[in-house]
Amino acid sequence: MPLPTDRLFQIATRDRPVHREPEIVLPTAPDRAIPPSERFRPNRNSGSRRILELGSGWGEFAADWLERHPADEYVAFEIKGDRIRRTIKHARRLPAAHLRLVPINFSWFLEGILPERSFDLVIINFPDPWPKRRHWKHRLIQPDFPARVAPLLATGGMIHLATDYGPYARRMLRAFRDAPEFESVFAGVDYRRARPDGMPPTRFEAMTSTPEEGEGRTPYYMRWRIQSAENAAQKS
Repeated sequence: MPLPTDRLFQIATRDRPVHREPEIVLPTAPDRAIPPSERFRPNRNSGSRRILELGSGWGEFAADWLERHPADEYVAFEIKGDRIRRTIKHARRLPAAHLRLVPINFSWFLEGILPERSFDLVIINFPDPWPKRRHWKHRLIQPDFPARVAPLLATGGMIHLATDYGPYARRMLRAFRDAPEFESVFAGVDYRRARPDGMPPTRFEAMTSTPEEGEGRTPYYMRWRIQSAENAAQKS
């Protein structure tokens, strides 16, 4: 029998030493949005973007992004304490990084704790593929995921997806192709096998995408943009 939402939230937010770091933001309830003052700078810089990364791993991607784009504001979800500490260490080496880390399982509480139209870009790099059929239910990208994430994106916002597991890539494609909220940024097959310009490499990518270092699988990269209401109506 599934645990009640309040109990799940208590488990997700139980006190840990890493929670005392100033970069950490903890929601106070599963259905209460984190206040903007805790997520973002008081005054948004001209030309800055608000980035959301779901599953930030060891933080090398976030740090590289913030080094390239120091005006951007970056919110990352990561549950594992050692990875959170490494991410904070990376960010503190940068002179002007604005990074906030939310250390809970985002697949449980994504909509409840993040307000609508908050982000210009959502990044999901190499989510766990859960290859066995009996484990597919644990995958982040489910048929309903586009509808869950779409409200978080501002007008013209995009989502970037990367995976090196072909069967998962096909399911991602199906989910977003069927979603009236999104249109592909890439023409034709809706994906690329080369990392898009401006996207930093990830540690996982380096481990798996070259035969010398890993299994030699070439990743799939996808980008989807929020559609206008008119285009969404035509697609549906």
